[in-house]
Amino acid sequence: MRRFTLLFALSLPSLALAQTAPQPIGPTGLPVPIGPGVIWSPDMWKAAFEGYVTTSNGAATNTALKYPILTGGSATGTDLSAATVVPFSGASSVGLGKRLGETASVQDFAAAADGVTPDDAAVLAAFATSPVPEVNFPYTARGYFLATGMPNNTLGIYRLNGNAFSGAGVGTPETGASRFNATYTNPYNVTTNLKYEFDPAALPEKNNVTNQGISVECRPNRPNPGNPNPNRNWVACMYRGMDTGTGGAPGTSINSEVDNDVLNLSSNSGTDYEIDVNFNGRVLDGGVSRALFLTGGGGAGNNTTSVALDIMHSAYDGSWLPWTTGISIREATDEIELYRTQAIEAGYFLRAFDQNGAELSHLDKMGNLSVQGLQLMASSTPTVGTGCKKGTISFDDSYLYVCTSALTYKRVALGAMQ
Repeated sequence: MRRFTLLFALSLPSLALAQTAPQPIGPTGLPVPIGPGVIWSPDMWKAAFEGYVTTSNGAATNTALKYPILTGGSATGTDLSAATVVPFSGASSVGLGKRLGETASVQDFAAAADGVTPDDAAVLAAFATSPVPEVNFPYTARGYFLATGMPNNTLGIYRLNGNAFSGAGVGTPETGASRFNATYTNPYNVTTNLKYEFDPAALPEKNNVTNQGISVECRPNRPNPGNPNPNRNWVACMYRGMDTGTGGAPGTSINSEVDNDVLNLSSNSGTDYEIDVNFNGRVLDGGVSRALFLTGGGGAGNNTTSVALDIMHSAYDGSWLPWTTGISIREATDEIELYRTQAIEAGYFLRAFDQNGAELSHLDKMGNLSVQGLQLMASSTPTVGTGCKKGTISFDDSYLYVCTSALTYKRVALGAMQ
């Protein structure tokens, strides 16, 4: 039986002192009628009223209360295991113990939380309260000690609250052999505050349905009459941010990531990150809709090595994987557009390098292309009067054809190499 020491006010409707008591039981075990001339023994009085209390700003101390009703009162050292509460106006009453147990705490199961005594039994008991429990680890300066721990893919919501976890039960994340509070898809990563471990694939789904472990949605954006300018209303459905902090210097390695997504491929294909921009209506504001917008900036003189999109696709040991693709673009009208926004801009639209860092080719921001070689994939033989676009080059086995300013081809004969 679980006991609570509480000082509280439960806003419950008063049953009044005239609350109907159970029918008393006589020495023979049969109900004793209530009426004139009936004399109750002390046991009958106890059976009739034990566990009943109705107080208004009163107190119940060291009492086993089966049917308590307290309004603005207090219960100290009192067993409330059978008590009920009405948590919200209009809600049904629910057992107080059940309500408090909806989120399990490891300290409910006598976790020592001193950083020395093994807390494995308390942790396992808390996670056994539900197939997907929500388990709280109240903050303690000394943290929790785990001798054996549990697998780091154990289902549940882990409220770790910035606690320190030590002992063999947390494994060795520095070698990728972590347990408990590390991510199972990347066991080098340790979670410090809040961890979700779900299994959406376990639930049956119908055709054309996708089960999602977590969903975040926002209602449609719209003009807001409460704004100084009702027609300007910028919103973000989700924001994540951080600052890289200070302390960086030659020889340091203080790296920050706002988002770290991992998809481990086994025998099934998959998509690490899907971004959908669906055209469900005609856009009328003249703006550009983007699936991915990479932007940023800073003050003049804050020079840094920065890459907006860096794609690295190789084996774990850094060797070349001949079957990978860095970027694949399909079914877009203009698949790549590159812009120079100021006349003073220098640099390149595209650059290519070999394994030693030597440049192979580039397309600069003046539109000049420099390459090691040029291969025309298909041959054709223009005829007199064939229209063309200035600068078009074609060839066959005998001639090289170039479209001139007159929008007609001129040719030069090809001779055999001597």
